[in-house]
Amino acid sequence: MKANSLTLTASQEIPTLSSRTNHRFATEPVSQPKPDKLEANGVATLFDSPWIALAESLREGVMVISRNTKPMYLNQQAKGICQKLAIMDRYSGSIPAVISEICHRLIRNGNSDTTPLMVECETAEEETIRIRASWLNLGLGDATSQYILVFLENRNQLLQEEIQFEQQKYHLTDREMEIWSLLRQDYSYQDIAKTLQITLNTVKTHVKNIYAKKRWSQVKEIREVS
Repeated sequence: MKANSLTLTASQEIPTLSSRTNHRFATEPVSQPKPDKLEANGVATLFDSPWIALAESLREGVMVISRNTKPMYLNQQAKGICQKLAIMDRYSGSIPAVISEICHRLIRNGNSDTTPLMVECETAEEETIRIRASWLNLGLGDATSQYILVFLENRNQLLQEEIQFEQQKYHLTDREMEIWSLLRQDYSYQDIAKTLQITLNTVKTHVKNIYAKKRWSQVKEIREVS
C-alpha cells in the first residue's frame, strides 16, 4: 500500500520496499552543473580526478549540494536518477522537489545534527528511489565549507542486479528467478500465484526448490573452505 505523503526518516527507520512512499516529480530537465564551473570556495578541491573517478564508479547516484540547494556535482548515476525524478514534478528549481525537500529538512535541523535523513519515493515508472542526505564538512572553518552529500539508490535496479547474481550463483531457472524476485519484494505466496497466473502449490514447489539450491550452495562453499 502506498502512502499519500512524503515521510523523512532517520537512517535506522527507513521504510521497506513494501511500504513505499508515493511522490510526483518534475517536467523540466534537471540542470547539470559542470565541475570546471564550480565556485572557487574550497569545494573545488573535492572534485580532483581521483575523487571524480571514485564517484563515477559507484552504483549509487552521488550529489554534492550547497546550503542554498544549488547542485555542485552529480555523477552519471545521479544525473540519470534525477531525470527520472523530474518527469512529473512541477518544481521549477534546479533539483527535483523531493531532493530539495530533504535538503531543506537537513538545513532546518542544523549542521550539528550528524544523523543522515532518508526517504523513499516512486518515479513515474514505479521505480523506488532511496535518497540519503547528510552534511559534508570540508573543514574550512566557516559556513561556506558546509555542503550536503546526497546518495541516490534505484532500489529496483539494484534488486534486479542482485537477483541476476543469485540466479547464476544458485543456478535458478527463469521461473524460479521470477518467484524469488517477488519474494524479495515481500509478495505473499498468494500474490505470487496471482501475479504469475500459476497455482499456489506450484509457487510452494518452486520456493522449496529455491531454498534447497541455496542450502546446497552454502554447504558446498563450507566444504571448499574446510
